Amino acid sequence: MIRFKIALDIWLSKKILINSVKTAIFVGTILAFINHGDLIISGALTSECVMKMGLTCLVPYSVASWTATKAEMALLSLNQ
Repeated sequence: MIRFKIALDIWLSKKILINSVKTAIFVGTILAFINHGDLIISGALTSECVMKMGLTCLVPYSVASWTATKAEMALLSLNQ
């Protein structure tokens, strides 16, 4: 349970949050254009497509946060 608390504190830290949001915006934008580029260019976006694009950004955010958290946890383990 203590490791979970430490991992959660790392996951929610300002450093991880900012870097993960930057990654999510960058990668999410690329994925949005890959998946919905035709609708974006034609201006035919629906609210459903916008919601899907927002959810698409959660994937790179989660991956970036998880990877950074695991790396920080590994560094903590090495320093002990």
